[in-house]
Amino acid sequence: MRHALLAALAAFVLCAATAHSEPAFPDYAVTPLTKADVDLFMGILKAAADHNAHLTGADKEAYDFFMKNKSAPPPPPPNGQPTPQWLQMMEHRSQLLAHAGELATYDVTIAKQRGVQKRYDAIKGEVEAVIDTEVEGMTGECGDSDCGPAPTPAQRARAKAIDAARKADKPLIAPHAAEIRALQKRVNFML
Repeated sequence: MRHALLAALAAFVLCAATAHSEPAFPDYAVTPLTKADVDLFMGILKAAADHNAHLTGADKEAYDFFMKNKSAPPPPPPNGQPTPQWLQMMEHRSQLLAHAGELATYDVTIAKQRGVQKRYDAIKGEVEAVIDTEVEGMTGECGDSDCGPAPTPAQRARAKAIDAARKADKPLIAPHAAEIRALQKRVNFML
């Protein structure tokens, strides 16, 4: 009886875990994006940028602290000796910076809430690669793969597939490139 109960519980946990997993998606590095992929990416990025454009309360406090202190080193302890007040201040500083870091990746938070984080991350990587290489003209080596000095036939074939996918993705992404970069700056606090 005990084994049957444990087996039933394990089956329930397995079903619950797989019920919340994301659906499969293609390798966007070698498979062209669809309009639905770009729409999903743009929707999440716009929602995150909109959130970060209207911060209040603790979010605003963390953002303001980050913008004021992003390049300032933490203050040293008075007389070289940490005091309880200094330790408390450093803990608060650490919390504010951690919260600002969460806000700077709010697009990933939204994707996770919607149950599409892995797909979003994959699309985001491809969109950024297409903007970098096809729109802004940056170059990568061997299709951005680490092929080394003597690429194998498989590495050359993958590089060729990556290049073909990026060229196919360009017409979908290029019209949004400037908007994407502006939204990314708002999300990532690069004003």
